[in-house]
Amino acid sequence: MYASPDDEATARLLVVAAFHDAAAKADEQDDVSIGEFSRAVLHRFDEYGELQGRLYDVVRGYAEKHASFEERAALERWIAEKTGR
Repeated sequence: MYASPDDEATARLLVVAAFHDAAAKADEQDDVSIGEFSRAVLHRFDEYGELQGRLYDVVRGYAEKHASFEERAALERWIAEKTGR
């Protein structure tokens, strides 16, 4: 399955939003480990442009709550291209 440049842009926004939101919530709850982990994921994503393993599921869960059908479809195409699934 081919992810268009628009799909990639949408997916990148959802990844950043998901882990930024997780870091902000962790900070509000004084959960240093989750906050640091979320920021580390964002840093690695910024550097390499991909996630690993179950981190894609974290973004899927975020998208289920916050993204439109079209945005979720774009995310799925991008994940399929990145993971080969």
